[in-house]
Amino acid sequence: MAGCSIINHKGKKIVHMDFSNSNQEEVMSTMKQAEALIRNQPPESVLGLLDISGSMYNKEIAAAFKDFAAGNKPFIKMTAVVGLEGIKKVLYDAVLMFTRRKNLVAMDSLEKAKDFLAELK
Repeated sequence: MAGCSIINHKGKKIVHMDFSNSNQEEVMSTMKQAEALIRNQPPESVLGLLDISGSMYNKEIAAAFKDFAAGNKPFIKMTAVVGLEGIKKVLYDAVLMFTRRKNLVAMDSLEKAKDFLAELK
């Protein structure tokens, strides 16, 4: 179910951005929720978990994700992305190149992503 929330995993607060199985309207709505939450945090403090499994993809969503990632960059300590397959992997690579973000990592599962984020110092 699409939405943005703060979860606790092994004592760490993680911003969970759930875009899984979302249509365009849900993706855009979740982005707005996430922006409001993330951009009110101290610089380089946010641990993010981004799940795009089964979500819709088109040019508008691709452009929105590029802007979303660039705008969030100052606030993010690290973001783990789950659900990269096919064209979404190409989008991920483009976002990395466009934003020059070094704090974005692809993970195989939600549990691995949460564990990875929780282990960061």
